[in-house]
Amino acid sequence: MLIVLGILGAVISFGVAEFLRKLSVDRMHPYQFQVVAGIVSVSMLPVWLWMVGRNSLIGSYDRVGIVYGMMCVVMNMVGATLLGSMLKSSGSPSVITSLVGMYPVVTGLLYWGLLGEEYTFRKFVAVVLMLLGVALFSY
Repeated sequence: MLIVLGILGAVISFGVAEFLRKLSVDRMHPYQFQVVAGIVSVSMLPVWLWMVGRNSLIGSYDRVGIVYGMMCVVMNMVGATLLGSMLKSSGSPSVITSLVGMYPVVTGLLYWGLLGEEYTFRKFVAVVLMLLGVALFSY
């Protein structure tokens, strides 16, 4: 049950965040939005450090993990900037957000191709249905 609540909370958080992103980029350039996001992230650092120290979440890590983390942040910044630019110039923010929300297909393909995740027939059908949904959304 906790996993379901966590997923629901994440979906609601991301949904509200994208709605707020649209409102924000309508009033400022997407680059400015990224500056604001960076400032907020830095200002939250003491809170995250306190939480990590309090909950003993620190495990082992290595330099490659740090590089992957940095690459993740850069890719997120690029994606967020592109999404902001599309939201600013589009009259259909719900379509843009839904189409960009297909990124788990890319993630799943990377898991399968590079990490060897097993794909069952059910997962394959789910990906095909998602891609069909994209095709329907874009017309």
